[in-house]
Amino acid sequence: MDNVITSRQNNLVKHVKALSTKKYRDQWNEFFVEGIKGMEEAVSRGAKVKYILIREDFNWEHSFICKIVQDNKIPYYRVSKGVFDSMSDTRTPQGITAVIGKPAYDMEQILNRPSFFLTILDGVQDPGNVGTIIRTMDGAGGDGVVLFPGCADPYNPKTVRSTMGSIFTMPIFYVEDKLAFLNKLIGGECHVMVSHLDGENLFNWKGGYDKVALVIGNESKGVSEAICTFASSMVKIPIIGDAESLNASVAAGILIYHIINKCWFVV
Repeated sequence: MDNVITSRQNNLVKHVKALSTKKYRDQWNEFFVEGIKGMEEAVSRGAKVKYILIREDFNWEHSFICKIVQDNKIPYYRVSKGVFDSMSDTRTPQGITAVIGKPAYDMEQILNRPSFFLTILDGVQDPGNVGTIIRTMDGAGGDGVVLFPGCADPYNPKTVRSTMGSIFTMPIFYVEDKLAFLNKLIGGECHVMVSHLDGENLFNWKGGYDKVALVIGNESKGVSEAICTFASSMVKIPIIGDAESLNASVAAGILIYHIINKCWFVV
């Protein structure tokens, strides 16, 4: 394994480079994570690390990364600097990339619980916003993030970086038929909260529900009208100053923690 890969036509190199596209990630059910922190998070959170690529000038033999690789028996391959940098999605790559198998989760298992909290994203297109919301739900102890059509791919490299490791543990689900899914939530006595400019003041919402699904809409258009018809409540965050609105992920963070506070005890 100490032989250095020097060709951009190498199958491993071509595979990792192709994982920068959603179509290929979906086809192989894999994605990649770059950097020391990302690698550490992947292993510590039990991700399916298939193999790693290491730039030839990356001094790792006496590092904790080397120990992680050896202890977990992860296959590794050395790659020349030029070839490695051509695969990277970052401007200043650290010299290590891990190929990860996408985790699988069971939505029915969550919906059958007596209590759960989901955040639903309706056309949230910015990878940073999607990643930050996933990270926030992880921090708040949420049960899953549901993506309706039109959202940024959570396994996009930019989204993955924004999750700061939460991509490995927060259940994420794609739902194509959003109206059928909302019908199922309502039928299961889930309170569907929609973030909307015409909603009531968030801080007047009293909570107390066992099952809650928060819907966050597109950065410019908001939540679609078809979804609003399923709302158990529509709320807005009061704007005190002169700002027209809040960033989608910032607003989601406020809403998420308010729901946790009103429906579950915060220790």
